[in-house]
Amino acid sequence: MSETDIATEIHELEFYVQRNVRYHMRRGAFFLRWGRFTAFVGVIFGSATVTSLIAGSSPILVGGSALLVTLASSIDLVVGTGQRAWLHNDLRKRYLDIEAELLSTGQETSHQGLRELKSRIRRIEADEPPTLPALELLARDDVIRSMYSKEDADKYVSKLSWFKRTTAQWFDWDTSNA
Repeated sequence: MSETDIATEIHELEFYVQRNVRYHMRRGAFFLRWGRFTAFVGVIFGSATVTSLIAGSSPILVGGSALLVTLASSIDLVVGTGQRAWLHNDLRKRYLDIEAELLSTGQETSHQGLRELKSRIRRIEADEPPTLPALELLARDDVIRSMYSKEDADKYVSKLSWFKRTTAQWFDWDTSNA
């Protein structure tokens, strides 16, 4: 393998690793925020339910508050936001370890070294849950903007609609036209 081929592979690997770091950073932050939101709903509306019962408020207010707490807690329990936040944080750290190794060896990385790094990446990918394509594109765009000038980056970033960008954490969007 020539030095140019190795340099190209290193660049592609760095890009791939950076994209995955940013993807898992976004997913981990999303699940952390969702868990905090459901905890907030539980505290606020759980307190409202107890206060309403004590004060003798409207049964509709008491029932609505209790229903909201139950729904938010149920969704949090079923989705497992805490576990998912930890999983994505762990995956991000594993990719950061590979990135650190790539940065420390730089252009001195051999063909064998690249094969070993790719093998480690495949082991990480085996632990990953299914990815969300629109969110992957957003992470890819983040990397493009961080690595290239604004003029060059504008040529390569995706053209996702604002709605798909906003709901990328929730839905498995078709991104073939982006």
